[in-house]
Amino acid sequence: MRKASFSVVVILLLCSAPAFAAQFTEAPFLPLSPAIMGQGGSYIAGAQGYNSFFYNPAGFSRGNGAFTLTSSTSWIYARPDLLISQIAQNIVGTQSSSSLLNFVNSQVTTGGIGAGSSLGIGYVGDGFGLGAVFILDSSLFGPTLLGVTGDLTATLGFIGGLSLPFDLGGGMKLHVGADIRPMIRIHTPISNSSAIAVLMALTSGGDIGGALNSAATLYGSAIGLDLGAIAELGWFSVGLSIRDFGGTQFNYSSNTFGSVTGNLASHGGFPSGSQPSDTYVIPMDVGVGFAFHPDLGQTKYFFDPSLSFDMRNIFGAIDGSADFWTLLHAGAEIRLMNLFTLRGGLNQGYLTLGAGMTLLIFDMNMAIFTQELGEHLGDRPGAGMTFNVDLRI
Repeated sequence: MRKASFSVVVILLLCSAPAFAAQFTEAPFLPLSPAIMGQGGSYIAGAQGYNSFFYNPAGFSRGNGAFTLTSSTSWIYARPDLLISQIAQNIVGTQSSSSLLNFVNSQVTTGGIGAGSSLGIGYVGDGFGLGAVFILDSSLFGPTLLGVTGDLTATLGFIGGLSLPFDLGGGMKLHVGADIRPMIRIHTPISNSSAIAVLMALTSGGDIGGALNSAATLYGSAIGLDLGAIAELGWFSVGLSIRDFGGTQFNYSSNTFGSVTGNLASHGGFPSGSQPSDTYVIPMDVGVGFAFHPDLGQTKYFFDPSLSFDMRNIFGAIDGSADFWTLLHAGAEIRLMNLFTLRGGLNQGYLTLGAGMTLLIFDMNMAIFTQELGEHLGDRPGAGMTFNVDLRI
C-alpha cells in the first residue's frame, strides 16, 4: 500500500512539473565592419583602435590613441549583383512586382535576406577603451517563401576596459586586456506568419513594423566579459581572444513587439512582462590569431601590406562539433600612399573583397562578403555587402 501511494505521489509530481527549459543561442555583440569583413573577418592578432571593442581588448594598448566621434555602419544580406539590378530597375521604372518577388524568393531560400546597422562612439588608446554602440540586425530565411521565418535583434552595449603592455625583452612585447560589456537587448524571433506579413509589407511598401505588432518579443539585459592577449615580436604578432567569457546570459522578460516598442516610445522604458522559462546565452568564443605586418621603412608610405589569420570557436574545433572551414578567417590588407586601402580574404571558406579611403578625419570602407550561417561549409551561405563612415579626431 505504501509503495502504491509513493508511486502515485511521484507520478503527480512529474505531471505537475513544468517542461524542461531549453537553452537558445543569442547573437554575439558584433557589427559587420567592412574593414574587418574585407579581410575575411580576421583581426584577433592585429586588433587596435575602435574595432578592438569587438575582437580583442588587448588592442586597447596598441597604436596611437584616437577618439571615434561617430562610427556608422550599414549592411545588407543579399547577393550584391542581384540587389544592384533591383535598385537599377526601380530607378528607371522597369521594376515589376513579379521581378521583386522573384528576387526576394531567391534570397530567402539561399542564405536569407535582411539588413542591419550600427552606430557607435568611443575612445581607444593609452591602455583604455571606453565606448557605447547600438547594433540592429534582421534577417528572413527559409526552405521556401511560404516556409520563411526570421529574427530581429536590437542591442545597446556599453564597453569599458583596460589593456596593459609588458616589455618581455628581446624585442618582444605582450599586451593583456579585458573589458566589461553591459547590454540591453530586444530580441524578436519572427514566426512564419509574422515573416509572411513582413514580406507582404516589404514587397508592397506597407508598414513592416505593424506586421510585427503581435509578435512575441524578448527584452532584458546582460553583462559580458571579454579577455585577450597579443604578443608582438618584430613583424609578427600572435593573439588570443576570449569573447563572452563563461557565456553571457540575458535576463529576459516577454511581451508583444507592439507593447515593447510602444512603451519605449511613450515612456522610455520596457513594459511589464512574463518571465520565460528558457535561457538565452551568447556562447563563449575562444579564438587565436596570427598577423604579419612588415615594416618597409620609408616605402610603407606608398605600399604597406599585412596578412592575418584567425581560428575561432577553438572548443568547437577540438570536440568536433564545428566544421573546420566555418571557423577559419584569413585575409590581406594593402595600404597605398596612406590614403587608399585594398583588402581580400577568406571568410569561413568564402572569398571577401573590400576597399577603403582615409580623408583627413574621415575613414570610409566597404566590403562584399559571404558567411556560412549553417553548421557546415555550403549548408547556408549568405552573401552581403557592408559599408561605413567613421569620424575620428
